[in-house]
Amino acid sequence: MEEDVDEMREKYDLEELLKKLLREKHSFAYWRVVGNIGKELVRALLEACGYSVYPFGYESYLTHIKDKMHCGKIERVPQLQRMPDLLVVSEEMGHVVMVEVIVRTTKQPNDADIDKRKLEELIKFWPDSVLVVVLPKSDHVFYAEKITELKITDPEFVNFDIGESPINKIFPNVDNYPEVLKELQELCKKLFSNI
Repeated sequence: MEEDVDEMREKYDLEELLKKLLREKHSFAYWRVVGNIGKELVRALLEACGYSVYPFGYESYLTHIKDKMHCGKIERVPQLQRMPDLLVVSEEMGHVVMVEVIVRTTKQPNDADIDKRKLEELIKFWPDSVLVVVLPKSDHVFYAEKITELKITDPEFVNFDIGESPINKIFPNVDNYPEVLKELQELCKKLFSNI
């Protein structure tokens, strides 16, 4: 019987099917709002910690084109689809960081699997960017890692090791504002408590 389950798991990739069903439970518009909330929380945190933050991704400026690509009315352009969401400027460090923000609202607090194809496109077109993952059900909530340092742990997904990647690893000013971090962690948990 155990072999049958393993064969079925291989043949049908049950874990992937389950993840797909959970993602498709809601509409594209619903997930867009979830993503925008996460992006705004990250933006608010970094601005409150002294960084200058600017919208950058195609969701910010090319929304109409994004909708047409998503509906299949125009061809998909990966360079546009993978544009990082934010530009973060650290004047004291003298550099600009491109940030892609993703939100994971799974029931598992530390589940931060990232689609391998999306990550490969981000690396291809924006190799110097940083991935910020918002995990509302985890302890720290906000995590960050350079995309080129993420480890591929599965043929289809990249697992983001949150234990080694709190947001202050990439954005050290966050350490200077623990009350802001705590406040936005709590807000994030409240906002996503029923999702």
